[in-house]
Amino acid sequence: MKNEGTRSGSKDESLLPQTVGEVNGGGKCGVFGRIILLLLPIIGASTILAALYLLLYRLNITIQETSISAALALYEPYWEILVPLSIGVFATFVVTVSRNIQIEVYHRRLKNEYKGLRALNLITTVANIGAYIGFLVLAIYKSDDESEDARNLHMYGAVAYFVLGGFYGVAHINLLCKQTQYPLYSKIVFTMVPIVSVACSIVFAIEREDAYPYEWLAVALNSLFSGLFSTLFIVDPVDDEIRDFFCCRRKKSTIKPATI
Repeated sequence: MKNEGTRSGSKDESLLPQTVGEVNGGGKCGVFGRIILLLLPIIGASTILAALYLLLYRLNITIQETSISAALALYEPYWEILVPLSIGVFATFVVTVSRNIQIEVYHRRLKNEYKGLRALNLITTVANIGAYIGFLVLAIYKSDDESEDARNLHMYGAVAYFVLGGFYGVAHINLLCKQTQYPLYSKIVFTMVPIVSVACSIVFAIEREDAYPYEWLAVALNSLFSGLFSTLFIVDPVDDEIRDFFCCRRKKSTIKPATI
C-alpha cells in the first residue's frame, strides 16, 4: 500500500492505458463501447430524475406536499413511471458492476493483492445492486395497495434502497481515495454527495411527514452520484475488461469483478 500512496503527478500515468491500441479500445467497436460506457451512468441518472420530475409535473405537486411513495401510488397510467425507473435501475446495475471492474483493474495494475480492499469492493457492489433492486420493488408495489404483502414489500424495498444505497456511497469514498489517478476535487465531490444523501435519508427517517423534501433530495443525490461515474470512466476507462466480462469472453488479460 505504501507504493500506492507515493504515486503522484506523472507517475500516475503509468496506471493508465499507454498504447494507442489501449486508448482506442480496438477500433470502431472499441470507440462504440467507450461511448456506451460513458453514457450509461448519465442515462441511469437522467431517467430516474426524469421520473421524479414527471411525478411532480403530472400530479401538480411539490416535494413539500407528499412523499415519493404517495406520489407513486397516485400516478396513472403507471407504466409511464415504471418504464423510466426500470431503465434507470438496469443502467445503474451495469454501471455498478463496471465500477467494480475498474477498481479491480486498478489494483491489479499495482499488483496489490490486499484482500480487504477486494472484499470491500465486492461487498459494496452487491450492496448497491441490492439497493436498486429495492428501489425497483418499491416502485412495482404501491404503498396503498389492497394487499398487505404488497405494502410490506414496498416498505422493505424502501428500507433496502436507503440503507444499502447509503452504505455503498460511504464505503465507495474509501475505495476512491485509494485510487491516486483522480484529482482531489473529484474525491471531494464523491465524498460530499453520498454524505449529504445519507444525512437527508436520516432526517427523513426521523421526521417522516415533516421532512418530505429530504426524501426527494436523497433519491436525487443517489441518482446524481451514479451519474457522476462517467467522470471516473473518462479518466481511467477499462472498457476492454468490461466488454470481456459482459460478453463472457475469457482472456488472460481479462479482469473479472472482485472476489474474496
